[in-house]
Amino acid sequence: MPARRPTTILVTAALAAAVSLPAATAGGAKQSPGTWCGGVRWRLMTLSDPQRRLVDLHPAPTSIAAISQRTAPARTPTSRPTSFQRHVWQLRTVVDRYRVASNGEIVLILYSIDSAQYMDAYLPNPHCLGARARDRAGMTSARDQLTSHCPQVTAAWQLLGVTVDVAGVGFWNPSRATRGALQNGAELRPVTSLHIVSGCGIG
Repeated sequence: MPARRPTTILVTAALAAAVSLPAATAGGAKQSPGTWCGGVRWRLMTLSDPQRRLVDLHPAPTSIAAISQRTAPARTPTSRPTSFQRHVWQLRTVVDRYRVASNGEIVLILYSIDSAQYMDAYLPNPHCLGARARDRAGMTSARDQLTSHCPQVTAAWQLLGVTVDVAGVGFWNPSRATRGALQNGAELRPVTSLHIVSGCGIG
């Protein structure tokens, strides 16, 4: 048994590092993003796609109920052909729970008290915001607002329950499997503004 001790220690250390990585990147730690930043819709998710200048950054008020009534495109777009994708939408809502995804994004499950509906929104990984990304300051500030006031985000879902004013660019997700996803796949991604109204020590 003593001869196996070094291997056991190395395996334990590796597992600990893997568990700590999502939490570290959540706050914008100095970790290399590796292969996190990529994929067909990555530039849409970071507001750095070729059509990013078509997005109206002036927030338009809306609600989860209104967004849920939008008709999803027949095929999930890889560009910005719909008006939903060319605007920043703002609403007051509750962040029911949150987690950090494997690509470093913070996933927010928004909840509407009025309509009893859930919707997903995403705070981008700051390491994936390239030189072409629009409103970088807004996206990083939104993430900092959450991470500086609320408990450290982890890879596991955590209940939160804070009321926020949140704004983000419309996005159509081809997957409806994410917890909290609307049936039409509509999301706010990326989130460009987040202000805590009450909760996590504010209000």
